[in-house]
Amino acid sequence: MQLKWGFNWIGLVIFLLPMVINVFYVLFPPKNAPEDAPKGNQLLEVIEKASRMLYLAAMAALVSGRPAALRSPWWVLAAAFLALYHAVWIRYFAGGRDVALLGKSFCCVPMPLAVFPVLYYLCGALWLHNLPAAGLMLIFGVAHNVVSYQSFQK
Repeated sequence: MQLKWGFNWIGLVIFLLPMVINVFYVLFPPKNAPEDAPKGNQLLEVIEKASRMLYLAAMAALVSGRPAALRSPWWVLAAAFLALYHAVWIRYFAGGRDVALLGKSFCCVPMPLAVFPVLYYLCGALWLHNLPAAGLMLIFGVAHNVVSYQSFQK
């Protein structure tokens, strides 16, 4: 693994692409959101937040000596998972911003808004040959999916 410290603008863009849709979520929140957000496992939430920020740092600050090829299957998979993630958000906005749509299965995948971005980020890290970021995304993915599952069970 040939990683060095530097600024990786592609890694930063990979991190930011799924975040763009969150601007629309803030501007157009669910019409039927519950009054109080359910309390989850605080330790898992800390792990989730910390691993997300560490993933960002690893993606933006570690640069591989190997080029990231556009013909890589990791790039293709990342693009597919990003498209699926955005399709779920389009379903939510087109469906009248019903909060139930956020947790509803999509293409037979349960909790798609928890699963698709994790797979996208994992593939993005592998595409950039960034194994530390991939490891951090695995940690984030477990914490994020457990926290999401707990919040949809309440």
